[in-house]
Parts: sequence; C-alpha cells; structure tokens
Amino acid sequence: MRHLVLPLLLLTLLAAPARGDDPCTIGLAPAATLLLPYFEIDPASPTGLTTLFSINNASVVAVLANVTVWTDLGVATFSFPVYLTGYDVQTINLRDLFNGNLPQTASAGQDPIDTISPKGPYSQDINFASCSALPPPALPAAFVAHLRAAHSGQFSAVLNGCAGQNLGDGRLRGYVTVDTVSACAPLAPGDPGYFGPGGIVTNDNVLWGDYFYVDPDNKYSDGENLVRIKAFPGAFKQGDLTFYGRYVGQSGADNRQPLPTTWGSRYVNGGAFSGGTDVLVWRDSGQIVHPFPCGTTPAGFPLGFADEVTFNEQEQAQTIPLFPVPPGYQPPGPVPGAFGAEANRVHVGGPAFPVPFNFGWFFLELNAPHVGGYVLQSWVETIMKAQGQYSVGFSATPFANGCNPIPTRPGG
Repeated sequence: MRHLVLPLLLLTLLAAPARGDDPCTIGLAPAATLLLPYFEIDPASPTGLTTLFSINNASVVAVLANVTVWTDLGVATFSFPVYLTGYDVQTINLRDLFNGNLPQTASAGQDPIDTISPKGPYSQDINFASCSALPPPALPAAFVAHLRAAHSGQFSAVLNGCAGQNLGDGRLRGYVTVDTVSACAPLAPGDPGYFGPGGIVTNDNVLWGDYFYVDPDNKYSDGENLVRIKAFPGAFKQGDLTFYGRYVGQSGADNRQPLPTTWGSRYVNGGAFSGGTDVLVWRDSGQIVHPFPCGTTPAGFPLGFADEVTFNEQEQAQTIPLFPVPPGYQPPGPVPGAFGAEANRVHVGGPAFPVPFNFGWFFLELNAPHVGGYVLQSWVETIMKAQGQYSVGFSATPFANGCNPIPTRPGG
C-alpha cells in the first residue's frame, strides 16, 4: 500500500496548481490567459526566423483554450481552439499557421479511439460537444493570403483594408493571446459572447507555456516564458484596469489582472555581446483597433511614451550639455514613436532608440497620455545577442504594478 503514496501525492499536487493571491502582481503561476508579446516570421526563407510557442495544462482536468492571433497594431485576424487533456502540452510553430496548417487537437467526442489527442495515465479526457465542427487541418488558400497580407501591412481582402504596419521587409509580425474557454467558437476578445454572462471565457488558472525565436539562417535562438495573466473573479470593479479592459468597457468583467506600465532593463552593446540588445515591447493602445485604409494608420498611432532615462554602469544618467545647448539638440533616447505599435521589436542603440552609453540600463515609462485618460499597460522583454550565434532573453523588471501604476522616475 505504501507504494501508492508517492504517486497519489504527486497526482494530488499536480491537480491543484499554485495560484497567487495578489491580483496586482504578475508571476509565473499557471493562469487563465497567456500572452506571446511579439512574434516575427520571415516567410521568404523556410529556414529563416520563426516563432514557436507552447500551451501547457497544469491540471489533471482537460481544458479548452482559444488562441487569437493579432497584428502588430492590434487587429484580431484569426482564432482557433486547442484542446488539452490533463497535463497536456501543445506546441505551435507560427510558420505552420501562416502556411495554412493548424495544430490538430480533439476532445474525447471527436477522438473516440484517442489518436489525435491521446491522454496519459494521470490525464482526464472529456468531450466538448461544441467542438464537433473542428477547423480543417489545412486553411483555404484565400484565408492564408489574408493572414499573410494582414500581418505584413498589405491589403487583406477578408478585412477590406490593412491591419498592421508595412515595414517594407515582408515579414509577418504580431502577438498572440490564449484564453481558457468552455466551448469551441470562432470568437476573439471583443466579440459578443466572449466575456460576461453566457460568454465562453472561463477563469481556470491552469495554463502555462513558453516561446522561442528560432533563426537557423543566422544560427541563433532565444526564448522566454509566456506572460501568465491570472483570473481573479470579483477582484475588479468598474473603472479598474484589467488586461482585456478595453474590450469590456473597463468594467472588470474579464477578471484578468492588469500588466505594469513602468520598466527597467539592462542593455549591452559591445564586448562579447557584439550583436547588442533588442527590446520587445507589447502595449495596450487603449482602443479597439479596426482595419483601416492602406497607406494610413489608425487614430492614436504611433503610440507615444511618457518618460525614459538611460544610465551607464557608473550610475551616470544621460545629461543635456552645458549651456548654451546646441540648436535642435535632443539627448539620446527613444525617438517619438519608437514603440509606436502594440507589438514592437526595437534595437537599443539603433536609429529608433539611440543611447549615450554602450553598457547600462534604461528606465521606461510607457503609460503615455492619450484620449480617454485611463492607464495603458505594457510588457517588456530583453534579448541580448553575442558573436552572431548566441542569444539570451529575459523579462524586464517592472517598477510598478498595474493596480498602482505610479511612475517612480529616478531622481524624480
């Protein structure tokens, strides 16, 4: 009998994933929503840059997740369900999606002989009847053309307009959200029937995952944890900042904890890290973004930022030269619009983000003034590259949380 104690204890612990009790602080515990803050794909090369991510279920109970793909300006272009048995993991290469190939999963009702989504000895496998009409394994060519156009800033016939930035390199950019849901439905955040009474979104804090940027052509890869955004039913009221607040009229009905607004991160540009530092910046634009006429940008874009200070490793901040100040002089720092989209990748030391030192750190306040006046949340990741082959990635450090987004400017 004692031989059963350890397996049963392990099963009990795994069936009850840890959940923090602070709705204001983002942590690494399993959550009800995941955020991939930025993706990029080079469609011109099959061995070029791509983005991969995983969706993991931390519970013995089978769950359904809804994946929504957004352009870099925040237009939802496609949603699809992913079924996870207990303790399941589903990996997704976004290059496959933009080639028209969806990941195939199926609940017990659509997979009676357990070949599509097999379960393990400790896993639950249940039926979601709403998933009987699963998306086809291969998307229609016209829809693939729409996805590629929308995410490279070209005209989409499906959207009858543009939906993202055209940066002139043909690359596909955007971000991804993943939510626990109770039914398969072709819905995205903001659609009727997604949140609120009768909506498909659930508050099951069971999802976790990671993501990778892989570029075989240039011999590097890096990755990080997906952002885990927990649900706290009843914790938020009308007017509180929540992750999906703009889609629920700032009512708090999404129950998702908010992200921070103020960040600090180290950067290097030289020495072993000859490739320098990139920052990945996801931002809440404060609005529901719709397709727009090509050649224009949606109202409110490019997004601004409130403040930035750069320090070197001797704690010296960037300074304005002694008077008289040269005409037109601007201290080094991000140019207006450097982080102008909802999903951004910016090279520190490049034209959009010049810095006065090769080694140091920066303070960044992204809660820019805007029409509407409520807080604009964000997420920042840092990637450092070395010698054209090595790379490391990590999350920047939040200096304030989403519930109390009070800037703490150094020296302020």
